[in-house]
Amino acid sequence: MSPYKEKLIKADSVDELVKKGIKYIQESGERIWTTSGLALQSNNVTYVLENSFNRVHALREPVSIKYFARELFAYFVGSLKVNEGLSDASKFWNKIADENGMINSNYGYYVFRKQTPEGKSQLQWVRNNILENQDTRQAVININGIEHKRVTKDFPCTLGLVFHLDGGTLNLDVSSRSTDVITGLPYDIGFFSFVLELLAALLSQDLGKNINAGYTAMHAFFTQIYDRTKNKVPEILKNNLNNSLQQMPRITDAEATLEDIIKISERPPKTDIIKWVIKNKE
Repeated sequence: MSPYKEKLIKADSVDELVKKGIKYIQESGERIWTTSGLALQSNNVTYVLENSFNRVHALREPVSIKYFARELFAYFVGSLKVNEGLSDASKFWNKIADENGMINSNYGYYVFRKQTPEGKSQLQWVRNNILENQDTRQAVININGIEHKRVTKDFPCTLGLVFHLDGGTLNLDVSSRSTDVITGLPYDIGFFSFVLELLAALLSQDLGKNINAGYTAMHAFFTQIYDRTKNKVPEILKNNLNNSLQQMPRITDAEATLEDIIKISERPPKTDIIKWVIKNKE
């Protein structure tokens, strides 16, 4: 019987996390076959982005920044139709859409658009939950759900998000069944850290006091380097960190930012952070 092992990888930026993750998988990973192809895989790895503002993956810029911005835009639109956002980020999404052109892994849909039985978004549910009890253990956004337990090429990797307030700091723990360290980790944790910043800013307005955005942690039960993308590893490890490209503009008006997201398909954005997304996706 194999003993239980767990690895904690911490870094101040997404780029540093990716570098450390690649090196760890190279050292500890085992060869496996998956439905996505051959891979080198490690188990039970928690990636911790200690500064959630250093979320932009710049090691492969400008390609990585454009992809991140396009994925964010697709998440803000929040459509499960592949041709309404995610296919513009990468043609890969077309390959895993079903015969009706639908996908499951638009994470923005679950955060901003999918409604609870009370008609609220899950972001609003979490916001209200924390306001009612700042020690809550129910501030959860679900992503992978029972509706996905069917034949599908797009079985969401992220299981859910759990927010918790520690004094004046809001932290986020994400549970992931599987995380590709090259094409998944940098963009997923980038989006989740954005949601953390947005929620912290909303709570700051609600509570009338400053709530800081703390760490964003992703616990991956399985994490891989796939053979189909391992050609990107030398470039990533060779390139130096560029601190000037790692941050988006800060959220200065939380309600206006949320309104920009909800109305992203109806009008141009008014806030600097969403304007950054629009500019960099072109």
